[in-house]
Amino acid sequence: MKEMMSRKEAAKAIGVSPRTILRAIQARQLAAKKIGEGKTSTYIIERNRLPDLLTEFLSFL
Repeated sequence: MKEMMSRKEAAKAIGVSPRTILRAIQARQLAAKKIGEGKTSTYIIERNRLPDLLTEFLSFL
């Protein structure tokens, strides 16, 4: 079974802010499932997607 994380948990796991995770989702750099509508919606992220995003972030440094 795939391990799922919230945006906040994903941010903590790779050492960035939840806002950075949201920006990556909106820029389609990170795949996520949207749960809910409007301001009360949240995103669920597969844990195995994070290493690719972290590699991409580190390439900018």
